[in-house]
Amino acid sequence: MRLVWLIVCLKLTAGLNVLFHASVIGQSHISFLDTAVNVLAKYGHSVDMIFAVYNDMVDIRFTASIRRNYTYGYSEKHYWKNRTPHLANPFIKPPRPLIDLKGFDLLAIELCKIGINDGNLLEFIKEGHYDIGITNDYEPCGTILFKAAGVPVVASYVPTPLFFSQVVSAGLPMPTSVYGTTLYPEHDGSMYDKTFHLIRSAYFHYVWYPFILKSYDQASRAKFGHDFPSAEELERNIDIVFANSNEIIEQPRPISHKIKYIGGMGVKKAKPLSNQLVAILESSQKGVVLFSFGTQVRTTAIPVEIRKNFLEAFKHFPEYAFIWKYDNLTEDALDFGGAENVHRLEWLPQTDLLNHRVKLFISHMGMNSFLETSESGVPVLSIPLFIDQQHNSQNAAFLEMGLIVNRNEITVENLVKTLKKLLGERKYGQNAAKIAKLIRNKPEQPEEVFVKWIEFAANHPGLHKIFNLPGAEMGPFLYYSGDVIVFILLINFIVGITIFTIFAIFCLLLTVFADVDELIDPTDGQRNAYESIRKLKKCLDKVDRKRVQRVCEGKKGVERDKCVLMYTHQIMPTLKECVENTKSAARRVHTEL
Repeated sequence: MRLVWLIVCLKLTAGLNVLFHASVIGQSHISFLDTAVNVLAKYGHSVDMIFAVYNDMVDIRFTASIRRNYTYGYSEKHYWKNRTPHLANPFIKPPRPLIDLKGFDLLAIELCKIGINDGNLLEFIKEGHYDIGITNDYEPCGTILFKAAGVPVVASYVPTPLFFSQVVSAGLPMPTSVYGTTLYPEHDGSMYDKTFHLIRSAYFHYVWYPFILKSYDQASRAKFGHDFPSAEELERNIDIVFANSNEIIEQPRPISHKIKYIGGMGVKKAKPLSNQLVAILESSQKGVVLFSFGTQVRTTAIPVEIRKNFLEAFKHFPEYAFIWKYDNLTEDALDFGGAENVHRLEWLPQTDLLNHRVKLFISHMGMNSFLETSESGVPVLSIPLFIDQQHNSQNAAFLEMGLIVNRNEITVENLVKTLKKLLGERKYGQNAAKIAKLIRNKPEQPEEVFVKWIEFAANHPGLHKIFNLPGAEMGPFLYYSGDVIVFILLINFIVGITIFTIFAIFCLLLTVFADVDELIDPTDGQRNAYESIRKLKKCLDKVDRKRVQRVCEGKKGVERDKCVLMYTHQIMPTLKECVENTKSAARRVHTEL
């Protein structure tokens, strides 16, 4: 018995065998993964890695210790870059599309087919005897490979906020009267936006998403057999979903128990600055403004006219020092004369700078930048360019810790006006400081959440059976009781038609019996019947009560009774004739009509 308990304890305390299936898309994604691997290693877990290389220009370099790794990708060099135009022209704002990531979805299917048909990849997974697999959840390829190789527990992660596909797989309600999507969150509550987002949502649920999932099913079942589970089922049955965001900086929304926020995990403490940066900080009268568009947008990708607008705007604030991440110092033809307060540097220790006298951060608002500025308590001027950056920017504006300048509205006037508000109005700095305090003092810190839930899921397979929401197996039509609404409308329609029909028949009958003179065709036999009926009316008129009153007017008591009796006696033959005429008329009407 003691031996059994010893084995159980060793199993619970021993490090896990963890496998990541990582989509290599951007450099920031690698930074997030590096942090995740370091955190797991710190708690004694072994990590292997599969790299699904979309963007072959990303430097896959880790500080963390990875035991084994496997890489697969497109055969053509720069295949991804040549098919992602948003990176080539980030300052051209396209119209809102019907589908968020149509190009990516199609590229992902191609890459997944390469992975599924790579026999060595499947053997690599099986050899690891993994306790848990963690896959990037932008597409279902990782879940397919894990299922085929028999990995018992599956978690997923996104190095961004939740995308629409994760929301759908988790069964979260997403009313289009309130919400847009992460990539296109603009929603002003107008009838146009409500209609637009409703059409987008319906198209995704009933056209695009089924098409994409069917493509994955065809690829997986061609390789693993026709009874292989569908991609929709595999995505729905993920046990835990990790999102690189923080509840504090996300707008309120319905959520699931399986979704865990780990944004800010492994944030490094600020280190001392170099002498060069210290000198810049000390040279400013009121503080420093930091300007960086991250790793994906090089300065050369910013049109010269826009760079000139930034420079001219910065000159309006000589009491502030502007530190600009600028990667083409020697080749740039832009004249920086008269801009002594603007300092260009090819590399910036962003986290370190944000914690030292920085008054404002000008950023594209990638997720990592948003997390860093939020934790540092620095307000932000957001210029979102693509992917989740508009979503992050709107969240900062919602929290009143920042303002947005659209990429197609970067003029000197707009920049100066926005800078004046952010640097001059205290509420932005105060709100940013409040957000930073909330993040620092949040009861559950992201690193703890990540590790504990990985361990819990690995030791308790099948969490999805407890956590799955009913909406995960229902489309929005059924989720929002569309079938009930249709049933009620159908009943109302039937009742309405019935009432209308009865009313129409009633009106018809009234018309038929309203005027006998107009409806009877006065032909031969029918004319005789009609004449008899008319005579009957005349006879009855003679005994009309008012006529009797006129004949016996002025008489009272016994005299009046005698008068009425005598009048009745006088008209009795006429009444008998009326009765006979009535019988005759009835027989004729019955026979001839």
